[in-house]
Amino acid sequence: MAKYYVQSGPVKLILDTENAHAAAIDTFQWSCDKQATIHTDSPLDHIQTAERLGWQLEEVIRVSELGFDRVDADEFDTLDIVAAWQGCTFPWG
Repeated sequence: MAKYYVQSGPVKLILDTENAHAAAIDTFQWSCDKQATIHTDSPLDHIQTAERLGWQLEEVIRVSELGFDRVDADEFDTLDIVAAWQGCTFPWG
């Protein structure tokens, strides 16, 4: 496995995974896991809290093996990553 630097908006992660696409999918899963830890009274509060804490991904997820803020990073449309994530089989379910 290789080390990948992944970023989308304020989210920056370093992941060990098979490839750049898998790193983008893992980043979306990480974001989902973080969203599940927010407890608010209304959906609007949930969105505002998530945005304030930086847990929202932007339209593009950028992945590089060389570091953050690279102009040569692979870019993945977040909606395409969501679709790929929905097709994944996870060991826990």
